[in-house]
Parts: sequence; structure tokens; C-alpha cells
Amino acid sequence: MRNKTIFRMVLALLAAGLVFCGTAAASFVPAASPRIKTMGRWIPADNGSLYAGRGGVVVSTQFEGTGVQVQMYSDSQGDCWWLKKLDDGPLIRFKVQMGMNVLFQNLPMGKHTLFMIRDTEGMRGVTILRGFYFIGESETPAVSVPTAVQGNANHSGTAARTGKPTHNKTVGKKTVSKKNANAPVTPPVQKAPRRRSIEIIGDSVAAGAFIYPEGDYFQRESSYLAFGPRLARMLNADWSLVASSGEGAVRNNEEKPPYNAMHAGEQIERAFYSQKEPRWSNQMDDPDLVILAYGENDFNDEVNRPSDAYFKEQYKELVLKLRQFRPNSVIFCMTPSNIVTSRRSVPGMGGAVAELRAAGDTNVYFVDLNARGPLLGPSDTLDGVHPLASGHDKIALYLRAYARAVLGWN
Repeated sequence: MRNKTIFRMVLALLAAGLVFCGTAAASFVPAASPRIKTMGRWIPADNGSLYAGRGGVVVSTQFEGTGVQVQMYSDSQGDCWWLKKLDDGPLIRFKVQMGMNVLFQNLPMGKHTLFMIRDTEGMRGVTILRGFYFIGESETPAVSVPTAVQGNANHSGTAARTGKPTHNKTVGKKTVSKKNANAPVTPPVQKAPRRRSIEIIGDSVAAGAFIYPEGDYFQRESSYLAFGPRLARMLNADWSLVASSGEGAVRNNEEKPPYNAMHAGEQIERAFYSQKEPRWSNQMDDPDLVILAYGENDFNDEVNRPSDAYFKEQYKELVLKLRQFRPNSVIFCMTPSNIVTSRRSVPGMGGAVAELRAAGDTNVYFVDLNARGPLLGPSDTLDGVHPLASGHDKIALYLRAYARAVLGWN
């Protein structure tokens, strides 16, 4: 109760814009500034903050100075792990603290590029990114678009002014004003070419659970090293990761009939794992490829597993719902990497995809990771289920071949 009270007080201060850094020789840049570039499911708020309740989200920016701090909060008291990277330096893992976090200091004066990646899945709560303090920066420099870690960040971080986090998008409206005939003509804004993008929707394997060797569950998890973002970096694509541990397409881990808990279909359009609103509409982004990575939790219990017929019909409904949300995307329906649950999922999953393709949706594909025998060896997994880094790499390489063949990507 005390933690919830503190969090409400912090939110009130944020809404009023009353939380500041004590460093005088620093410029503050709100998270929703055009200088801040984002990738993944970020929701802007009216005070310039950005909210993220999914794993694998990325934020990047450039600054000119000698250090950088970030102001962040969380409804789980900051218990999320992130990665930070400066210029060409290494990725450094850190646990976010409520309030100010010193990222880098005592840098040589000059231009720097910063990246931050949330490593923890959305089940751990919503992150509030208030903004950055650039130490030694006296004025806002001209900033070019930074490239992402082994790829580019999706440049979608724009501010909304609606009074609360929102995902609404203004389309087709123009502001008309009188112009001075002698005023210089402003050249049209040159839009950056649209980048490739991949969305991964799945369970704990998709979230990168147990990649790191030590710590509690979420400390051992790495969204960045999971197969989906790894695949995106291989293909020079942006990514969005929507993964929830224990989730299934029709049956969650340890769930028993009648399988009426919240499943994948209820998560697809959520901006945050932890709450139904705000929704993430299909106008917010337009991924070229969506990977559905389910089946492990559906079939990891031989006694309480769904029948092949039930799974086929329910899985088909899941893809149909996804198709309404992602009308133009290629969809890969991927079996688990675990050979046991993979074999159990093939009749229903493969049957659902076959029926969808026969009905006319030729942009949906069945991807059996173990079609040519076990893809992963004993040394590639922690427990036969959760891949280690080498296992995620093998899955990404397997999917890369499919993506190249289907989408024509090099």
C-alpha cells in the first residue's frame, strides 16, 4: 500500500511537471522531444513523458556535452533491467532507479550518441521516461538521426497533448494561417525512407527468459538477446516485442480446462501488458512481418493440453484477429523450439494455417522449427525449453532464411 501511495505521488508530480534535476549546467530534454527517437510500443503523455509497458523497447538520442542522466519511474518501483550504450562502446546492463539515473559522466566534451534498451518484459510493469539531462550542453544542437545498435531506431517518438497517455493519431488535418508573400519559402521536410520492421508476439521464450546465468527471473531475462530482436538486427530492421511469460495461444502455463484465462488474443492490441487501455492501433506502426511464437505453454502438460481440433480452431481465430489488426503484414506461425511441444503443436497449428491459406490468406505461413529434426541441441537450452544465447541465435538464423525467401530481404 505504501509503495502504491508513493507511486501516485510521483505520478502527480510528473503530471504537474514538478520533478527536476538539481544540476544547473545541464539542458533538460523531455522524452517526447523530436530529439528523442524510439522503437517499440511507447505511448506519449501531455507532460512530455513517454510510457512503455513492453520489453525490448529502444530509445536513442544525440547530445553534445560531458555527461547524460535520465529521469525514469516505474509502477513496479523501478524493478526493470535496461541496457545502455554510448557511441561505439559496449552494452552495459543496469537496474533503473526511481528518479534520476546517471548513465555516463566525465566524458570528453563533444558529440555523443546514446542508446537505451529495456531488457525486461512488460509483465514487470510500466516504465515512465520523463526525459534526459545533458551535462555541459548549453544550447540545443543540430542533431542528425542516430543509427540504432546494429540497426536503426524507429523514429516514432512524438508528443501528444491530450492530458494522459494516449495512442490517438491525427491524420489529414492541416493548420491554415495567413502568410507573408515576401516571407522565405520553407523547403518541404524530407522524410526518411521507411525501414523494415518486425513484430514478435509470444511467450517467455520470445521474451528471452533465462538467457543470463544468475539472478531472479526478470534479472535473467533479456529481450535484446532474444531471437526476435536478434533476427531484426540480422536483417537491419526495426522491431517491436510483445511477449508475456506463461502465455499461450489457447492455454496458459498450468491452466486447466475450460481455458478461460486471458490468452494471446487479448494481448495483441495492448500497449501495456498490465492494463487493457490504452490500445495499440494498427495505425501506430505497420510491421512487414509478425511472428507468432506460441505453443510451449499450450502443450507443456500432456494431461491438460487442448485437443488438436480445439487448438486448430482457436489458433485460427487468433490469426484472424491478428489479421484484422495487421491487415498488410506477413505472418509467421512458429512452433516452439522444444521438440516435444513442437511435435504436439504441429497438427493444430499447421492445420489452422493450411485452412487460412486455402481461404485466401496467402500471407500467413507455418514455420516448423523442427521440420528437419531438432533445431537446438542440449547445450542450446537451459532446461529443454528456454534457449540460451546460442539457441536464440539458431532460431534467428532459421527465421532469417524464411524471411529472405518470403519477403525477399537480403
